[in-house]
Amino acid sequence: MGTNQDDKSNARVSPHRLQLDPGLKDWRDYKFNWGSSSQFAEVLAAAKTGSTTYNAGTEYWFVDKTALAYGTGLTITSQDKEWTDPMPTLPSAMQEFTSPTSGTWEEVRNEVATGMLYKHTTKNAYVRFATSGTSPNQAITLVRWYLGTDTQPPASFDPSGTYVEASSLGSGTYWFADSKSS
Repeated sequence: MGTNQDDKSNARVSPHRLQLDPGLKDWRDYKFNWGSSSQFAEVLAAAKTGSTTYNAGTEYWFVDKTALAYGTGLTITSQDKEWTDPMPTLPSAMQEFTSPTSGTWEEVRNEVATGMLYKHTTKNAYVRFATSGTSPNQAITLVRWYLGTDTQPPASFDPSGTYVEASSLGSGTYWFADSKSS
């Protein structure tokens, strides 16, 4: 693990946390790209504990601080992996943080967060990113997920897919949970 740690040593357990779906193997690898290229983050969502480094039920975020300039589109891909598979490639200008599991979502009618909002092109799902600083030292301060559903969402979900910029949430009932909030 790198030395550029954000809130890893003081990870706060919040009732709003969830886990990205850890997949069907040891862990699921999520890659966050602006459009179809320019990767800015990789997330290891652990299903099983892998040595003393990775704990089951935790998201490990590795963010390239030099690639955080917002794009007009967002693509999230995922792949299930074993502990013997290659680990995420860590960027040299890295922000690193964890998000522990807790399946509680909070219902929200009016979204008040700042940052860029992206809507999934086929699902009623959104993600908002807020950052601070400037490149090459820009850092994520918020990763907030929204799901539009009349019933509380499950403890984990797979956000893979294509997203486009959105100006606001659509109408109806929404739930939010944070992978990062500071």
